[in-house]
Amino acid sequence: MLDPTITERIRSIFLHDEARVTIEDAARLLGRSGGEIEAAIEEGEIEAASGGGGAMIDIHELAEQAVHVWPIDALEEALGRDAALVLPAGVRTRRFTARLPRYVVAALECLAEENGESAGALLTRELHGLAYAHRERLGALIAGFAEAVNWPFSEETTQG
Repeated sequence: MLDPTITERIRSIFLHDEARVTIEDAARLLGRSGGEIEAAIEEGEIEAASGGGGAMIDIHELAEQAVHVWPIDALEEALGRDAALVLPAGVRTRRFTARLPRYVVAALECLAEENGESAGALLTRELHGLAYAHRERLGALIAGFAEAVNWPFSEETTQG
């Protein structure tokens, strides 16, 4: 069960009705400080646009950042029924069981703990890298694969 504050942050990002947010709002929603967001903008990790009241962050950019903060299963849980409106079918989660050597399981658990995440989140991130590396071939074989492997990046981002 997610903390209600996290649930509200995720819902605010993915169900937001405004096109852009302020740096302060982005920081609050991502659970970071304004200084951290400004530094990420300066380093090119986050894109910002100039607005009448200062720098603004596109809500799609904020969604891209959120995927790095919370694992997909947390996003899906927080969104609840609205997940079907936001997450492409290929991004929605399902349980998968595999038998792995004990040393691999121990390594996953150790590395995940060091990163402050679940073994599932670590495994998802690593397997996403594998899927992305084979995206062209798999995209031709699996319906909805290209959309899922590129989500939440906008088409302009992935084509450019």
